[in-house]
Amino acid sequence: MNLLVAGCGMVGAKLALRMCRMGHDVSVVDREEESFEKLGAAFTGLTFVGNIIDLDVLRRAGIEGCDAVAAVTNSDNVNVMISQIAREIFSIPRVLTRVYDPDRERIFAQFGLHTICPTALTVESAVAVLTGQRAARYVTMFGQTVALSAVPLPAGAAGTPLGRMELPDGMAVGVLHQDGAFELRCEAPERVLLEEDRLLALRRAGEGGVR
Repeated sequence: MNLLVAGCGMVGAKLALRMCRMGHDVSVVDREEESFEKLGAAFTGLTFVGNIIDLDVLRRAGIEGCDAVAAVTNSDNVNVMISQIAREIFSIPRVLTRVYDPDRERIFAQFGLHTICPTALTVESAVAVLTGQRAARYVTMFGQTVALSAVPLPAGAAGTPLGRMELPDGMAVGVLHQDGAFELRCEAPERVLLEEDRLLALRRAGEGGVR
C-alpha cells in the first residue's frame, strides 16, 4: 500500500512508523521539518515539508499514486480539508480523518468521511477503567467509530431472553458467559441471561455506557 500521512505529530509519527514496519510505502508531509524527528532512524519512508493543504505540496508528496491518506494533524478543519481534497480531487479510495470534537465526528460521518476521534476513545477507555468494565475494542463502521465491550447486565436483566434485551445507548449483540464462551444474539435469541453473564455491547464511541 502507498500511504500518505498528513501531519507528523505523535499520532502521525507512530502511524507512519507502524505502517512502514508492516512493509507499506509511506510518505509524511508536515509544515515543520523538525516534526520528522519523531519518526526516528527506523523510518524508511519519505518526508516532505510544506503547506499540507497545498495541492502542489500534496502532488510532490506523491498523493496521486496513493492508495490511502491519513489526515491526522491537530486541527479538525485542516484534517477535513485534506480528506475532501484526497477524495474529491485525487479520488483516493481510503481516507481517514482525525477529529477531536465528538460532535463534529458525527456531522462529518454524515458526509461519508471515515473518522476517528481520540477524545471519544480516551473517554471510553477512562469509563471502562473507572467502572471495572473490560477495555473496549474500537472499529470504524460506515464512517463512525464504534466500541465493542463486555459489560455487566443492567439491573433486573437476569432472566430476560437475549433477543429481547434492549439498551438505552447501544445494541446488545451477544452474551459472554462466566466460562469465557459467548453466543451471538442472532444465533441464540432465546438464551436466558444469567446474573453472572456479561453483555457484548456495541455503541458509538464517546457515548454513555450501559446502564
